[in-house]
Amino acid sequence: MRRCISILLDMKGHHPAPWAVLAFLLIHFTGCGNPPSPDSADITAPAIRTTGDTGAVTNSIGMELVLIPAGRFQMGTLASAPDVRADETPRREVAITRPFHIGRYEVTQAEYEQLFPDRKSFFRWPDGGGKDRVVDLQTDRFPAELVKWIDAVEFCQRLSALPKEEAAGRVYRLPTEAEWEYACRAGTQTAFHYGNALSSTRANFIGTEPFGDASPGPFLNRTNTVGSYPPNDFGLYDMHGNVWEWCSDWYDRDYYKQAPAKNPPGPQKGSRKVIRGGDWYSDGRDCRSAFRYAGLPRGTFYATGMRVVMHYGKRAETLPSLPDPATAEVQPELSVTDHHTATGGGVDWPRWRGIDGNGSWTAASLATEWPANGLPCLWRQPLGGGYGGVAVANGRVYVMDRQQQEGPRERLLCFDADSGALLWKHQYRSEYGEMAYANGPRTTPAVVEGVVYTVGAAGQLASLDAIRGTPIWTRNLLNDDQAPLPAWGFCSSPFIWRNLLMIQAGAPQDRCLLALNPQTGETVWHSLSDQAGYSTPLVIAAEPHAQMVCWTPTHIRSVNARTGQPLWSIPFAADSGMSIAMPVFHDNLLLVTGYYNGTIAIRPGRDSQEPTIVWQNRRELRGHMAQPLCRGGYGYLLDRRHGVTCFEVQTGRKLWDAENRVTAKARNPHATMVWVDASEHALILNSDGELILASLTPQGYVEHARSTILGETWAHPAYSGQRVYARSDTEIVCFALPGPSSESAGRPIQ
Repeated sequence: MRRCISILLDMKGHHPAPWAVLAFLLIHFTGCGNPPSPDSADITAPAIRTTGDTGAVTNSIGMELVLIPAGRFQMGTLASAPDVRADETPRREVAITRPFHIGRYEVTQAEYEQLFPDRKSFFRWPDGGGKDRVVDLQTDRFPAELVKWIDAVEFCQRLSALPKEEAAGRVYRLPTEAEWEYACRAGTQTAFHYGNALSSTRANFIGTEPFGDASPGPFLNRTNTVGSYPPNDFGLYDMHGNVWEWCSDWYDRDYYKQAPAKNPPGPQKGSRKVIRGGDWYSDGRDCRSAFRYAGLPRGTFYATGMRVVMHYGKRAETLPSLPDPATAEVQPELSVTDHHTATGGGVDWPRWRGIDGNGSWTAASLATEWPANGLPCLWRQPLGGGYGGVAVANGRVYVMDRQQQEGPRERLLCFDADSGALLWKHQYRSEYGEMAYANGPRTTPAVVEGVVYTVGAAGQLASLDAIRGTPIWTRNLLNDDQAPLPAWGFCSSPFIWRNLLMIQAGAPQDRCLLALNPQTGETVWHSLSDQAGYSTPLVIAAEPHAQMVCWTPTHIRSVNARTGQPLWSIPFAADSGMSIAMPVFHDNLLLVTGYYNGTIAIRPGRDSQEPTIVWQNRRELRGHMAQPLCRGGYGYLLDRRHGVTCFEVQTGRKLWDAENRVTAKARNPHATMVWVDASEHALILNSDGELILASLTPQGYVEHARSTILGETWAHPAYSGQRVYARSDTEIVCFALPGPSSESAGRPIQ
């Protein structure tokens, strides 16, 4: 009790209101830091204060924390509300049974840098990446951003370990999602704690996109000093806009359907962590009290910061653990992606070859029989030329094309995934010169944490806001890196791996491979002097470093994925430079296949140790543009003469071929193949625009269903929800994939 009283007196001159003293004693009288049981009964609605003392604590680094009383509130959004998102429902009553302190403000740059001295924020004068937007401004009290979830947790740990904090018994952590929304609402049930409208006079967001009946206002295009806008009734500032704020919960779009009613802790596992509150670059809708978003725990974004919760007790000695991406056979470059579940249940397709870049799709339950009159078309939109694939993320569809009217232009188009409505387009002039097959872009956009990255056929790189299409930065490989234009244009798709944007540029002076800062487009490392090939590099887990493997026109090469240091190489020259199909890593073997070269299997070396060529098959396994699929020790590729062919991964021995039943016999046969879940089933889109559901096993090829969905195409489709999105040179289409409850559906895929 004596220690509790000393803690209460250590409030830096603040005189708590009587209700705050009572709440404090209720929490700490027994054990001085042991919270009451989550089942504490008779928790009433919070006592809202509009005037008077807030019972705040100011800690040893100057952070001010407000005491929030226990209470009940309605969490989420009514299904009938304007702009409701499915993951905000159902709205339900939630009890917060323990009072807690939470930061009055978002953690500022000055506070963050007291514990991370070498850490710089983006909007920091005079040396941040966005310094040109804050010239001569005092940014110490701007919110810290570029904050990773793992660093936010460590910030709390370091803060808890400070001598004065330990002496006072103060322990810090991130808020749960329920605590955050409860604190944000402060007793309100409206879209914002201000009401049902939001203008930029009340919060820092894209003021030209207000919510409700609010009038458009100014847009700062940066963060702002914390506390610049009116607080809520708990005395908390910037709960809407400024920066996204990390919560402790894993994100699950369906969590509200089964979440506990008292102190919901969030799901036990996941791939992304919840962020709340919107940011300076959000529109009004995304700043609502109930709006949910998520980010990779190891990812950074220049609009993500934090706010801390404090309680009294004993701090944890270890940090929360996260799965190590390096333990996977193939590095999931987009584990920043949350395996976002789209409408219908299947995950999104936010980059080339799917969420993990390996040609597999975690689907909704699909039927093995399709309607006799074909799959139902949900929408179609006109499109210009291009071979580039489709990406789908967070209810939006991204695809590139080329237009010739009014001068040659490349475009990035963003459609609504449900309706097909065009949401925005970004375009720029693009001259192709003597490029072969010069109909349009060749690459698939990569969508990561609200940003979309593109590579044009003539080397134009762009980073854009995925919601609005506003450019963040651009770079030109021909002009800025002196890269020669490949004969068939730039075809290697961009991807993010551990906060590096990976590009195959084929530029001179060791600039074949570029690792860029995703926030700025600046080079982090560059490596190799080869010309650019047409395949997308692959990152694999190999001791002692993650290796990035690249098939250039002359060699298969490996570099340290973190530093770009060259590790090993094997000559494997592609005829006419056609190194097209992305390498595959399976059963500890690296497989590379070509039109004339056949297939080679390599056991990668450790570090700079020479790799081992295990086998080569130049006659029976001659792939071309399509990436092979591998599962259970067997591989399946599209041979140029015999069509889909099965072989043993460890020996290269051919087992069977499908006798060109999958796609028509042709000089350049093509079909894209994607695994469905962990089953034997694959979805195959051939060059005639026919979508096929088939089983691929060592025993043979079995076709279950086939339906024409568009005209001739070489582009890779995207699968998301219960749908397929595909493009040709004239249109982009969306078709529904039947589930097991559909008419004539047959048995579901197991």
